[in-house]
Amino acid sequence: MLNAKYHEKEAGIIAQAGQPGAATVATNMAGRGVDIVLGGSADGQSELEWQEKHNKIVEVGGLHIVGTERHEARRIDNQLRGRAGRQGDPGSSRFYVSLEDDVVRRFGGDRIKGWVGSLMDEDHPIENALVNRSIESAQVRVEGYHFDMRKHLVEYDDVVNQQRELIYDERRKILSGADLKANILSMVKEEIQDMVAAHISHERGIDWDLEGLIADVSTIFPLPPVLNAGALSQLKSKQIEDRLIEQAEALYEEREKEGSDNMRVLERLVMLRIIDMLWVEHLTMMEHMRQGIGLQAVGQRDPLVAYKREGHNLFQNLLSTIQHDVVHSIYHVGIARRETAPKPPAPVQAGGNGKKQRLKVGGKKIGRNDPCPCGSGKKYKHCCGR
Repeated sequence: MLNAKYHEKEAGIIAQAGQPGAATVATNMAGRGVDIVLGGSADGQSELEWQEKHNKIVEVGGLHIVGTERHEARRIDNQLRGRAGRQGDPGSSRFYVSLEDDVVRRFGGDRIKGWVGSLMDEDHPIENALVNRSIESAQVRVEGYHFDMRKHLVEYDDVVNQQRELIYDERRKILSGADLKANILSMVKEEIQDMVAAHISHERGIDWDLEGLIADVSTIFPLPPVLNAGALSQLKSKQIEDRLIEQAEALYEEREKEGSDNMRVLERLVMLRIIDMLWVEHLTMMEHMRQGIGLQAVGQRDPLVAYKREGHNLFQNLLSTIQHDVVHSIYHVGIARRETAPKPPAPVQAGGNGKKQRLKVGGKKIGRNDPCPCGSGKKYKHCCGR
């Protein structure tokens, strides 16, 4: 029997499966890559003995394949048939199908089972070209169904793949040391422009929410006392926007004076952390949406078109969220360098005879293989117990 569980043993079974009178039972895993030599393997027997066995099997018709079902794909059936009649040798195959098999039920097996049962008893096989054509027709429909599933899977994945390429391109730019300063300042500028547009109309002084604008901008960076509601009310909307952008750039320059190298590292860390975190959340939302997007067909809408539209909206929201989080984080984080504490001296007590004694903690001696109490993570014998 072949079931792909004992590979070394099954290799020997296949080698001798062509012996006269041998019957090999196998799952459909034997439908590809299995070559059964008529007469068995020539190892362990002379050329004359093997040739006699080979000729004997050829005379009686060669290898015969018995299939106990028809698979959903005709390709698998053909691969099983192809084990016989190889390299010019004779062979034959015969497939048996039950009316209760899934592939038969797909084209009305219960109906056929009803009228067949009324015409003949169950001990006689049904042999008819119409049955064969019907089964092949069912296989064609199943193959088409599976092909459409794979095709739709690729089409759905293309939507995410386009987004993935854009995100990964940005990550590669960040990791390759691209100029992130100009990119981040551009994000800050866009955020300020959106805030000004949301709180200030084009008409001067009409429906201006300067307090709300100051509160929103303060979540990005601290404003000096001179930039209060009274001072901003004397300016036009464009002047207010320019003044806030100047303040943001000036504050960024002040932070960079503290250390340009630290600022470059900080920019990369902030961008990578925010992009990675939000990208994972975006993929989760896209997967949840794909699982339920098929319900759009109930409303006579193409699920793929709906998936592309909703996916585009989610991706635009992702980009907006990345910009928002970067802008609201870059002015509030910093890099702190911590000095590592010096390693404490080896806690070894010298005895009167000059030999090392084991350290006692809480009145209990530390074993040589116990973790070292200095916190290095090494065993005591490889650290302070040397």
